[in-house]
Amino acid sequence: MVPLSAWAATGCAVAPAFAADLAQKEPDWPTEEPDEKGGFHGLIIVGGGAMPDYEGATEYAAMPFFYANLEAFGLGLEIEGPEAALNLRPDAAFQFGPAIRYDMGRDGASNKVVDRLDKIDGAFEVGGFAAYQFNAFLMQSAVFEISAELMADVSGVHEGVSGSVSASYMVAATERLRLGADVSLGLASDGYMDTYFGVTNAGANRSGLAAYTAAGGIKDVSLGVTASYNVTERWGIVGRASYSRLLGDAADSPIVKKEGSPDQFMGGLGISYSF
Repeated sequence: MVPLSAWAATGCAVAPAFAADLAQKEPDWPTEEPDEKGGFHGLIIVGGGAMPDYEGATEYAAMPFFYANLEAFGLGLEIEGPEAALNLRPDAAFQFGPAIRYDMGRDGASNKVVDRLDKIDGAFEVGGFAAYQFNAFLMQSAVFEISAELMADVSGVHEGVSGSVSASYMVAATERLRLGADVSLGLASDGYMDTYFGVTNAGANRSGLAAYTAAGGIKDVSLGVTASYNVTERWGIVGRASYSRLLGDAADSPIVKKEGSPDQFMGGLGISYSF
């Protein structure tokens, strides 16, 4: 199974950017209590969704997801499934911090041909992110953000790096309803690409697929939409749908061309709680 499907095993799965924008601006609920910025507060989302069994798969799997954005003492902790990032400047326009991620690898794929390929062990990755937010962009209630993330394998599994450059736009359509859209470009090094999209000679003999060496470069482009509705001051409903298109050597891999598809869809629905 690939990283996304692995999140189900830990009870944590979320599509990229499923909820990150939701914690950026809370609705102006009427309150008689002063806002304690230095206190512990945050947003938690739990729910379920469907996504490809592995990158490039045509088989889909239903699985749970978990997201949390917690802030205290001037620091922010964001958790998306098996990835966690420490935001050193959560209240500033320019934000950055370190990140860690566990990639479960690929083993036991539902596609029998792909399952005959070399097993990919789980990988520990470390890196960081940087983002810049523009508040009141075009509209008073809108937030526009550009961000970048870079992660490197430190466990010797793919011995490469992967990253993304993203832009998102979130606007409060009403006091309770917020809508968002995002676009991202994914990139990866030779080591990452060849591990997840390459086919070794041994794997070719077992699976019948042609041997293939994947080179680094642009991996995919993704588009997503998010909607959140606050039912009460604390509780809400969140929906997310996204489409990704594998590009370059990832799309040309026989894993994708012969046994899968470069078109990847994800979607989910969750319940949010803010405090």
